[in-house]
Amino acid sequence: MDVTHLRNQIPATRKVIYMNTGWSGPNPLAVLDTMKEWLDFEAYEGPTAPHVLERHRQLQEDTRNAVARLINASPEAISLTQNTTEGINIILNGLAWRAGDELVTTNLEHASGIVPCYYLARRKRVKIRIVDLIGVNTPSLILERFESAITPKTRLILLSHIMYLNGLCLPLKEIQAMARDRNILVLVDAAQSAGQMPLDMKDLDCDFYSLPGHKWLLGPDGTGALYIRNELIPQIQPAKVGHHAVSSYDFKGNWEPEIQSIRKFELTTSSDPLLAGLIAAIDFLMGIGLQSIQERVCSLSNKTSERLSSISCVTVTSPRHPQLVSGLVSFSVEGFYPQIVVNHLWEHSKIVCRWVNDPPGVRLSLDFFNTEEEIEKVVDCMKSLFA
Repeated sequence: MDVTHLRNQIPATRKVIYMNTGWSGPNPLAVLDTMKEWLDFEAYEGPTAPHVLERHRQLQEDTRNAVARLINASPEAISLTQNTTEGINIILNGLAWRAGDELVTTNLEHASGIVPCYYLARRKRVKIRIVDLIGVNTPSLILERFESAITPKTRLILLSHIMYLNGLCLPLKEIQAMARDRNILVLVDAAQSAGQMPLDMKDLDCDFYSLPGHKWLLGPDGTGALYIRNELIPQIQPAKVGHHAVSSYDFKGNWEPEIQSIRKFELTTSSDPLLAGLIAAIDFLMGIGLQSIQERVCSLSNKTSERLSSISCVTVTSPRHPQLVSGLVSFSVEGFYPQIVVNHLWEHSKIVCRWVNDPPGVRLSLDFFNTEEEIEKVVDCMKSLFA
């Protein structure tokens, strides 16, 4: 991987040390240029001119196909969304829940996962069972924790493929197999996985997989996708509906709901420049190679954990097991609030990162464009905190 060449294609790396892809990834020039071209095209040709509308329709299919290539899925199993949260809500609010059903999730989920669960519990009288994954450091223990939480009433497991708090990468294929044996569905929050690792819906045997375009995919905000295993699409009812949610209707009270097509979850107007930007981002990453990206990301992550652990009063809270490592590295600093550390990293060395809660810590996102030299700057900056 020619990291210098790739960094030259990502403008943000020229001014700052960007270690916050887990929040929002920096757009490559290919993404920016593509969006600008689409904005100009619509502005100068007219947004509803016949030839513009035709390109719009084709762009929708091209975006669906691009996401399908990224995750090895059928385009007919891909719904275009605005973000991960939208996909999570589509599934949680679209299943036919019964009072007393149970949902299993974890205590490391993002608010966009757990908050919709709480609303579901109140509205449908669903019981939530929470798996404790704090401090878990082996794949076998993770599987044991999930297995102990499952009961005959469990209907769905909601989990993050990679935990945003500490970068814990779950053994998703094994969890999915465990659930399938018990006739339990699995909804995956892919906010931190899509773009930093190869994904294969067929190999993972996933039920539902909701991903964003603006994080590790390095695409624009306001883009995302939801994968639904084809045979499950009829089971999910759209909570928000537009004209894609009916197969026919008139003004005499006659109408037929759309059952089979995944487009039933999509509303009306979408942004062509954003969709075009997402395609460009996917093409950019697939041109590099997701396997190469994952290998570099994990190498940088291990290096960062090792170097930070050498500093007195710094405790790395991210997993070190090779099967559980991702590009997210979280750590705490004795005697300092995480917000103070994040501010110090920015003010001292223009390092962009974030702090997280519960457990509180500083989180670095190590992507393929980050360098070993940048890691050393983080270490030096941390040492200066105690000077």
